[in-house]
Amino acid sequence: MQRRTIVLKRILLVCLSALILFSFIPFSLISESDKRTNEFQARDGVLDLSAWNYEQDQRITLDGTWEFYWNQLLTPDDFRQNGPERLVPDTMMKVPGQWNGKTVNGKPLPAYGSATYRLVLKNVPFDGVYALKKTNVRFASTVYANGQMLFEDGKTSVKAAGYEAGNVPQFAFFSAEKGDVEIIVQVANFAYANSGIAASLYFGEQAAMMDFQQKAKARDLTIFGILTTLALIFFLCYVTAAYYGKKDSSLLLFALICFFYAVYNGLIGERVMLMYVHGIPFEVLFKVKDLCTFSCFIALALFFYQLKKGILSRWFTRAFIVVLSVYMTAIVLLPIPIYTKAEPYIILLYESTTIWLLLRTAVLYIQSEHGERLKAFLLFMAMLCFTLYSIDLILFSFSLKESFWLGELYIVVFNIILIFLVVLRFFEAYHTVDAMRIRLLQLDKLKDEFLSNTSHELKTPLNAIVSISESLLRGVEGPVTEKQAQNLEIVMGSGRRLTLLVNELLDYSKMKHGDIVLYRNGMDLQAVTDSVLKIHMFLLGSKRISLVNGISASFPAVYADGNRLVQILHNLIGNAIKFTEQGTVEISAEIVRDMAQIRIRDTGVGIPEHMQERIFDAFEQADTPEIRNEDGTGLGLSITKKLVELHGGEINVQSSPGEGAVFTFTLPLLDKASSQMAPLKIEKSQPSSGFSIPITEFPLYMKGEIDEPILIVDDDYANLQSITNLLKLEKYAYVAVNRGEMALEELSRKSDFFLVVLDISMPDMSGYEVLRKIRERFSPFELPVLMLTAQNRLGEIKLSMENGANDFVGKPYEADELMARVRSLTRLKASVKHAKDAEIAFLRSQIKPHFLYNALNSIAELCVDEPAQAEDLTLQLSQYMRSSFDFKQLDSLTTIESEMKLVTAYVNIERARYGARVQVEYNVTADPYTRIPPLIVQPLVENAIRHGLMSNFRGGSVTVTIQQGEDAVIRFAIEDNGSGMSASKLEELLRPSEDKKGVGLWNISQRIKLLYGKGLHIESEEGKGTKISFDIPVQSAMRTDAYVRTVTAK
Repeated sequence: MQRRTIVLKRILLVCLSALILFSFIPFSLISESDKRTNEFQARDGVLDLSAWNYEQDQRITLDGTWEFYWNQLLTPDDFRQNGPERLVPDTMMKVPGQWNGKTVNGKPLPAYGSATYRLVLKNVPFDGVYALKKTNVRFASTVYANGQMLFEDGKTSVKAAGYEAGNVPQFAFFSAEKGDVEIIVQVANFAYANSGIAASLYFGEQAAMMDFQQKAKARDLTIFGILTTLALIFFLCYVTAAYYGKKDSSLLLFALICFFYAVYNGLIGERVMLMYVHGIPFEVLFKVKDLCTFSCFIALALFFYQLKKGILSRWFTRAFIVVLSVYMTAIVLLPIPIYTKAEPYIILLYESTTIWLLLRTAVLYIQSEHGERLKAFLLFMAMLCFTLYSIDLILFSFSLKESFWLGELYIVVFNIILIFLVVLRFFEAYHTVDAMRIRLLQLDKLKDEFLSNTSHELKTPLNAIVSISESLLRGVEGPVTEKQAQNLEIVMGSGRRLTLLVNELLDYSKMKHGDIVLYRNGMDLQAVTDSVLKIHMFLLGSKRISLVNGISASFPAVYADGNRLVQILHNLIGNAIKFTEQGTVEISAEIVRDMAQIRIRDTGVGIPEHMQERIFDAFEQADTPEIRNEDGTGLGLSITKKLVELHGGEINVQSSPGEGAVFTFTLPLLDKASSQMAPLKIEKSQPSSGFSIPITEFPLYMKGEIDEPILIVDDDYANLQSITNLLKLEKYAYVAVNRGEMALEELSRKSDFFLVVLDISMPDMSGYEVLRKIRERFSPFELPVLMLTAQNRLGEIKLSMENGANDFVGKPYEADELMARVRSLTRLKASVKHAKDAEIAFLRSQIKPHFLYNALNSIAELCVDEPAQAEDLTLQLSQYMRSSFDFKQLDSLTTIESEMKLVTAYVNIERARYGARVQVEYNVTADPYTRIPPLIVQPLVENAIRHGLMSNFRGGSVTVTIQQGEDAVIRFAIEDNGSGMSASKLEELLRPSEDKKGVGLWNISQRIKLLYGKGLHIESEEGKGTKISFDIPVQSAMRTDAYVRTVTAK
């Protein structure tokens, strides 16, 4: 019930608002009509001024019925020479008004044509200077008063040939004596749909008319200035918002609406824009006015579409814009008389859309919720004002109204309401942002409390991890092996690093609240530096970095908090190591102005200039193409800067990309006032200068009982060690590398990996890049890839899968989860490998040596005449048969030496049959013990002899080449000088089909492609011979010494 009452009240408010505002239009019409009735009215071409009180009414309108002469352009001389009795008007025409549609001599007048209007002012009260003003005569006119031409607007002509349009307000003075004044107006129109004197002509005393003219211009100029100013203000607001990354198209659209309306209103009424532009043809100005009108409609449609969703549908908005755009194109390309013919239909579409928008905004207001009520009502009122403006504009355009002041008032109110709506949106956005700011401050406080509490909770288990690991390393449970000691060192180093990260979080929270307290003592800088370097020695991984402590043992003590000094050095040294792959990290110190100046210099990738100030801000990290996705909180350098400043020092950085960086900070020396305080001594470690011995060298090979080798790619040594330990427990063979390029090199040398475990974040190239390179050669079934990342985010999972990953594990991972995924993917690979081996075996089993029957016939013939040769041929055939049909193992391999023995046996048989027609040359320089798949050379030689040489009566020669290439591949080539083949024949041979049963080229090409990713490369030309070649990578060729660097599991 309450809801229904609210709806009824809103409907009543809508109706009352519309009624009140709409009532101004008929009121203005009645007011103008009454004004005309009360003023002097011309009748039958005569206006009697005998009762004119010119002191009170200093100007009058020349409204009424004028003499009308159709299709004649008469001058004062025509009336003087012929006399009024000889010039009879065709009719009396009402002014203001249009002639088209009126009847003359029983015929309706068209819009196009020419005519003369004549009015005689009787009993002008005094001699003096008078003024005459015209505002809107369509479309060309010439005005005479008392026999003199006052002004000419365009060129009037009886025919269209000499016609030139022109319709701008004119104002002129003329002298008249007491008595009668004759006014003649020639009018011609060959361009517009309406013709005639559309607005009143004004007559009056000179001073009064000048005052009237100035007020009219001032009114129009005020409207023009207001709209132009609004357009400029909102355009600047849009530019400012865009500069700060917040593009609000509603601001731009509103600026365009104001601009288009400003130009339109500047080209109607007093045409105030003509005060600023001169010499532009009337037709151009008229088209500009029309273009601004319809451009404004488009901007309004887009404005309301974006301002409130649901007012206009997308398809209607697009259709509306398309129709208006087509019409605007016609305005630009076509002359005025042609395109204006379609104007009524466009206005009908525009008015229909306007009324529809008015109804939609009314419905939206009635249905609006409490919080949206004000905006919905303002939107309705804006649309109501715009609709009434449109109605008033139509009445004015069709000469149904003399003045346009009400329409101008409506459009001003419309713009004011829109301004209020835009400002309201701004303040709502500001209120929302302010509420979000307050909420964020609350969340930030909660976050600080959470970080503080969590960090405190983490410190206890971390201390336990480090302490227990250190006690085990010292032998509390007995001696440890070298490998166990290495693992414990990694645990301790990782634990200390995590402890420092936890301390960073605590310090960040304390700094925000000003809770950090320094406990300063005299500190031995050289000893502190040495102890920090010792920690980082175990975190270098495979980086070949020289950690150099260049601080002299005699360097004076610094006055600092010992724990904070360690933290400062740890952050700066850790940052230097993080962005340095190889080279030097050197720490040096000197005394400058009674302060210790400490430098940490590295030879890493450097820091871009634009980042050198920002890196000391919280959560900022330098990002360079060389170092990607590095871990870290982004707090280290920010905390370091605060700590240095709390000690009374300064910190800065100097760096150039590619040339490393130098971080310099200062600390106070132990001053004389504290000279009696002994420096705090710290146990010194062994000197850390010189290249640190890497924990291991990569690639790292490991044999295992499960012959399903896995390639592990991770740049973090602790993570790598964790994964390899799990694989050792499961008895897997593996190869571990810490760079993406190294992984690709391993895959190019050895293609029988069952799985690649790939970290996303690596320094030389990202895991995504490595994955894409892998997928260029191997499908997800041929080589599964398991992705690892420290950030288990949906975007990274999606990107990994899109690039061809088989599965995904986020760090930190559970050992059981990781191994379950490893087992699943290796089983997938094993299944695919078994299927591939079975297919290769099937291809090998198709071998049916068609020469066998002819060979047996040849042996039978030789048994009589050449029994020794027959016996030798039988042995050769036997050796060939044994080699050809040995399929005991699916994955059996042979050596180049064995394959060549088979080739030799086959060639000897063929030479026994064909004699000198078969010539074979061997060029084999590769290692004869290199293992290769069987039956890949002999079938190609057989193909060359049977289809290349034997198709030629004279025979020919075959060259067999097997060479070791410089790029770690073995190159095979079988070339003959036989008959060759056409391109179409070659394409047919390499096309798979069900009837290919033998050991054809497609068979061999398919086997090689399955094994090495690429098939045969064939070059052939009819009449010149054929060359078939292929490459096998050296490692993929399966040498018996493939695992040269192997670490045996203990």
